[in-house]
Amino acid sequence: MRKQKRYERLKRMEDMKQKKENSVFENQSMMIWKIAIASALSWEIAKFTGSQHPYLAPLTIILCIKTTLEKTILFSFYRFVGTVIGIILIVLLAKYVQVNGFTLGIFILGGSFIAKWMKLNKVIIEQVALSILLVLALEQQSNGYAWDRIKDTLIGAIVAILVKVYVFPSSGIKKATNACNNYSNHLTGLFIEFSNWIKGGCDPVKGVEFQNQLKKDYQYLDQMKMDLNQTSKAFSYFPFCSKKGEVVKILHQKTKNISKGYLYLSNVTGTFKEWGKAGTMTDQDKASWANQMKLFSERASNISSNSPIVTNDSMIISIPMELINWQYHVSLFQETKEFLNGSSS
Repeated sequence: MRKQKRYERLKRMEDMKQKKENSVFENQSMMIWKIAIASALSWEIAKFTGSQHPYLAPLTIILCIKTTLEKTILFSFYRFVGTVIGIILIVLLAKYVQVNGFTLGIFILGGSFIAKWMKLNKVIIEQVALSILLVLALEQQSNGYAWDRIKDTLIGAIVAILVKVYVFPSSGIKKATNACNNYSNHLTGLFIEFSNWIKGGCDPVKGVEFQNQLKKDYQYLDQMKMDLNQTSKAFSYFPFCSKKGEVVKILHQKTKNISKGYLYLSNVTGTFKEWGKAGTMTDQDKASWANQMKLFSERASNISSNSPIVTNDSMIISIPMELINWQYHVSLFQETKEFLNGSSS
């Protein structure tokens, strides 16, 4: 039993990791085109500037172009900073030391700890170590390698960002728009499914299926919101991108509204499941809550960036007068019960 629970936890962690890596903007075909175009451009620019090692520029392209603009900018910055720090730490000594495993280890150890002392992140520390390795090994064989590495890394970083921003930018936005619309339509269908589920008495097995699906969907929407928010901010730093940034900002707000619907369903599923298992739902209860979900489905079909699912007239369920004084106690009791159940699982 413990092994099964441990496996399920590991599976959930792996699913979350995969969702984070698979951005809403991800389009493998466009990524391949952008990497190829940027690599060709950066090579020619590096050659034009007199580089003897022009492959360093497309190498930066391949390493730094990511699924989102914000990640591309960050990885490009990290690679350049790490390269510069690594070269500064080694270039003055590279000509005066014998290259062997011992000296390499000493320099990587010292350089990496200096980067850690400077409170730089893991990616920069990796680039520091990589630059120390390559400069120590190649500077003695090819004069100018250190300078070429700094210059060509900068060229590659700039080209990676510019290609990400200006080459086929609408493809990622179109994909994000489609994903947002799909989740909006799916939410409408979910409210209808919930309405029918409640009418049928809230079968616990179906409730578990709802919970698992809603959890996965909400995790993806949460990552989607983050990607959209970061991308809308990143677009604001580039000329001629204000309209694209505004479109992404609207998508971000719409996604926030959609995710609220998924979160609501995720929160109430457990209660409905327990209520159905207890067998105390009356026909009136079923009809009232089914109609409530049906109303939400109608509102969800018209959801937009400035039109949330719920408004002041969305609530058709009411509490009997004799239970008004108990509503907070019952709500807190249910939340506490869910907390205890979650802690023991």
